[in-house]
Amino acid sequence: MKRIFDGLLLFIIIALTTGCWDHEYLKDMNLAYSIAFDLTKDHKIKQTVELIIPPETEQSATKNEIHTATGFSTRGASNELRNRVRGNMRVIKNGVQLIGKSLAINGLDAPMDVNFRDPKNPTSNVRMLIADKEAGDIVNQKKIGELKIGEFLTSKITSLENMSLFYPPETMDTVFHSLKDPGQDFALPLIGMEGDEVAAKGVALFHDQYYSGMLDTEQSILLVLLKGKTGGNARFTKTIDIGSTDSSRSELSYNVGKKKIKRTFKVNVANNGDVHVTLNIKLRAILEEYTGTHLLDDKAIARLNQELSSMMTSDAKDVIRELQKAKCDIFGVGRKLIAYHNPIWKQKNWKEDYQKVHFHTNVQVSIIDTGITQ
Repeated sequence: MKRIFDGLLLFIIIALTTGCWDHEYLKDMNLAYSIAFDLTKDHKIKQTVELIIPPETEQSATKNEIHTATGFSTRGASNELRNRVRGNMRVIKNGVQLIGKSLAINGLDAPMDVNFRDPKNPTSNVRMLIADKEAGDIVNQKKIGELKIGEFLTSKITSLENMSLFYPPETMDTVFHSLKDPGQDFALPLIGMEGDEVAAKGVALFHDQYYSGMLDTEQSILLVLLKGKTGGNARFTKTIDIGSTDSSRSELSYNVGKKKIKRTFKVNVANNGDVHVTLNIKLRAILEEYTGTHLLDDKAIARLNQELSSMMTSDAKDVIRELQKAKCDIFGVGRKLIAYHNPIWKQKNWKEDYQKVHFHTNVQVSIIDTGITQ
């Protein structure tokens, strides 16, 4: 009886410890690290992929290859691409997805749909970028300096976030949640080629799933500040007149990203149904460069604070105008209406009525540090 029990136990242990039948070896896979999607002139999807090729020996380094294919859909382009590459292509390590401007204008549903239908596709850590022209042109660079293009783009995104050109980070997941929220829009980093270099162009604004406008790099930093965020640095350079003659005009650079931002954001509805938004921020600036000859005494600092506050308030109003022109409700005014003024929200056609919102915006700048040089 004991032998029968021992045999049965051994059979159960063997059955439970058998290997996975559908395993794949890493050395047999080609991993996609960056993917670009564009819309062709005949309205097909063009997919450009950077594949990391496993080294042939332990002493060899990995290599990257760029492959392109087109199809009537994202999946169709992917299937065509798999027919062309050797080995097995997997997207489990994909970290960057670029969308060409022409495709973004037609909507993000097409390039994003397959990612959320297939559980094997990563989404939570995939960063999304918009190319001002062809996204494939950027991936086709293959390498920037010593870095493979996917590695370079990942590093580039991190550095631009630290500069507050866009913050907080947007991933495929966060974009998907915004797409499902009727009271909240979003913006994505906008990049492009300048010669042989990949440069930041600002941010691409979206209404619903559609590209609807853009902000330049300085406006993008100010947008981050208006959201009450900072990536750690937020630098501006202005020409300021703190005296009474033309010779007193000076260039100064200052950083408002080192200190916490004080922000006021309130949404109110008037008796006639008009929506009013109060958006104020208080910034504490560190002076990093000053080319003027005027002594920076208390009186001069007070004048600088006044001038910078006036300039940045005017710039902030320009940013708001661009957002409303693009129908991009990035501050979530609609979300506030849904939560606190739901009957009013139900009466609104937000696609049109957002442009009629009255914004009351003010930026206050206070220089708190001028360095050790007067």
